Amino acid sequence: MASRRVRRGKAGGATTDVCIYCLRRLDAQSFNLEHVLSEAFGTFRQPPILHCVCRECNQFFGDQLEVRFARGAFEGMLRYRRGVRTPRAGVVNLPYVDLAIPEGNDDWSGVRLMIMNEDDGLRVSLIPQAAFFDEGQGKWVHATSDDLDGGLLTERPELKKGQIKIYARSSQEYDVVVSKLSEHGVNFRKAGELQLPAGLIEAPEMEVEVTFTLNKGIRRCIAKYAFNYLAFVCGSEFVRGSDFDVIREFIRYGGVRPHPLVIASSRPILYDDRPAARQTDGHLLTLSWAESLSDLVGEVSLFNRITYHVSLCRHFSGRLWRPIRSGVHYDLERNIVTPLIGFSKDLAPK
Repeated sequence: MASRRVRRGKAGGATTDVCIYCLRRLDAQSFNLEHVLSEAFGTFRQPPILHCVCRECNQFFGDQLEVRFARGAFEGMLRYRRGVRTPRAGVVNLPYVDLAIPEGNDDWSGVRLMIMNEDDGLRVSLIPQAAFFDEGQGKWVHATSDDLDGGLLTERPELKKGQIKIYARSSQEYDVVVSKLSEHGVNFRKAGELQLPAGLIEAPEMEVEVTFTLNKGIRRCIAKYAFNYLAFVCGSEFVRGSDFDVIREFIRYGGVRPHPLVIASSRPILYDDRPAARQTDGHLLTLSWAESLSDLVGEVSLFNRITYHVSLCRHFSGRLWRPIRSGVHYDLERNIVTPLIGFSKDLAPK
């Protein structure tokens, strides 16, 4: 989609503007407020807000990107854990997050877990499942009913021939798993009594292995937060420039990526942070030029856990280059947004 320099103006006596995402010129009534960072991750006093995103784009982002991200991604789990939002009672559905008992727990290593919201708060619980021994890799493959219905045993028929275990919280759940195996051509004979991981699952604090999926929709949502912040810092006219067409079309339309646009890492944004010791559980957004001074990079870290590096543009060709180095901290304890102070690492104590 071609971009051009545009200004707010009047058409037929009505005030108009151009949306920074779809680049359509629309009347003022076609725009509404856009939070730089979705309110799904907290409500803050005087947060950064944009007035340059049209209602149609805003609605699309809310329905197609942000709801799925906030309710299903790793950061969605953290917003429940930090008390930003309270999930409904029962199973907390997180389609892009898998929990399991880590290695070193004897027969329970690798067992799949789910999050439950009960009267006493959030806790992990056992998912009814079968485990198949993979002789080639020498490890157990754990499968829920959804995995079995999804074709696991069709793709890997050799698993039917090896050892099988069943994990369940009750005899009723046990029978359900046996029935599901039978549907997929596996005859299972019970050997011994049903055993539950006494004290392991119910422990107030337990070590859990977390595996999360970073799919295209999540990357687009993260990129939107970085692009929104760029528009807030530099203005709507700047981000409507053609240098930002690649990231714009990726966010709005899922356009082709000529290079990686969103990369996740464990490297913290704040200078004094360490992987296991963070100064804040709040959200961080930053903007800066790369060392080449022609590539503009945004960083997004929700709850100061995973850092996403967003390539906003490469080889900036704008006629007027400007220094850009900015950052904000969404403070979850005080519900305020404050600027980050940048400094040269050369001035840091050795």
